[in-house]
Amino acid sequence: MTKDSNLPTPIERTVELDASPARVWVALADPEGLSSWFPDRVEGLAPEEGATGWLVWDNHGRYAIAIEWMEAGRRLVWRWAREPETPLEGGYNTTVEWSLTEREGGGTILRLVESGFRTESDRQDNVGGWEHELGELVNHLAVTRSRSSTLPL
Repeated sequence: MTKDSNLPTPIERTVELDASPARVWVALADPEGLSSWFPDRVEGLAPEEGATGWLVWDNHGRYAIAIEWMEAGRRLVWRWAREPETPLEGGYNTTVEWSLTEREGGGTILRLVESGFRTESDRQDNVGGWEHELGELVNHLAVTRSRSSTLPL
């Protein structure tokens, strides 16, 4: 299979986090963990392969999502709609792959790859979006770490 050179390249980002892979996994795969930094709410999505639901932003709408593949604690792949209130089947959607690797000395190396863009403009919209959202994830993990470190044992 040859790559279609007319399609935009995937977005690829790598972030080094001070949080353990287990904590990062919860922030990505658990609906409550995900909604604490990414959408305002997650509706109907179970943390399991094949699950479908919605990512909801109060100012942007509801976006369909399906978990395509999951290797607990290591890899998560989801497909999500590019337009609000649009079903995945027959609609325009992209695929987001998350990979977690334990960092030597502690922490996690998180790799994000989003592919399936039809236009460079669509890709660029998400480049800026991921820069913001990954910053939110870093902040969320830092805040939850400081809160947990102040709780009694």
